[in-house]
Amino acid sequence: MSLGGGASRLAAIWEEFNTSDSLPDRNDFTLSRLGALTSRFMALRAGENGELVVVQSGTAIDHIWGRNVVGASSGTMSLKFGANLSCEEALAALNQPAGIHVSRTLEKSSGNKLKHETLYLPVTSKQGRQLVSITDFAESRHMYGLLGDTTSIVGGEMHFSYYVDVGYGVPAISAERVA
Repeated sequence: MSLGGGASRLAAIWEEFNTSDSLPDRNDFTLSRLGALTSRFMALRAGENGELVVVQSGTAIDHIWGRNVVGASSGTMSLKFGANLSCEEALAALNQPAGIHVSRTLEKSSGNKLKHETLYLPVTSKQGRQLVSITDFAESRHMYGLLGDTTSIVGGEMHFSYYVDVGYGVPAISAERVA
């Protein structure tokens, strides 16, 4: 179902360190282990105001948003165009560990469209649970932010969003299920 192999590689690393007693640790996802996927990697944690906060983002992710997004909260990155994974859904996946698989197209003010799929998986860290993710793009030029297109994201379309059971069930709040 993935547009590329990044999500499969993230899942393989996650599975390598997952045990029946605990989730993988955030530190298991090293730059050397992620390799070329590092540019499409992102880690998020729960913030103080019921939002998600970016704690790490790769260069391809930063290019898409037109800036370094480390420290940005979901409220400041929000699209408000029906193409977001809601904070409520993501926080539910932190509280009851679950993965989330999302497919959407984002539209930049330049008119470029970024079709992609992202897999989010729960991990533990010294700061509490986090979600780590890899984004697979429909076209290779999207990996590099459309070769320097730093225009703002102005809209988008959610194709599907659903929870992935990683051994703890899925949250009662339902993520949108469209296929």
